Amino acid sequence: MTAPTTEQIMRLCDVGRQTGYDLRKYHGHGHLEKVYENGLPHRLRKRGIRVEQQCAIIVLDEDGTPLGDIAFCFFAMITLKK
Repeated sequence: MTAPTTEQIMRLCDVGRQTGYDLRKYHGHGHLEKVYENGLPHRLRKRGIRVEQQCAIIVLDEDGTPLGDIAFCFFAMITLKK
C-alpha cells in the first residue's frame, strides 16, 4: 500500500469536517455525545471510508519506549481509489 499524498489527506479532512458539520446541522444540539460519536463514523462509512471507533494506540517516547495506551474516539483509514 502506498502512502497517501498530502492532497488525499487534505481531501479526507475536508470530507470529515463537512460530514461532521452536516451531522450537527441535521441533529442539532442537546443529544448525548454518543449520538455524535456514532453518527460521524456511520456517515463516513456510507461514503466508503473505513472507520474504526475506540481503537487503542500505543504512545511511544522519542527513543521508542512505550509510555502507555490511549483510545481515540474514531480513526479513519484512507482508501485510495484510482
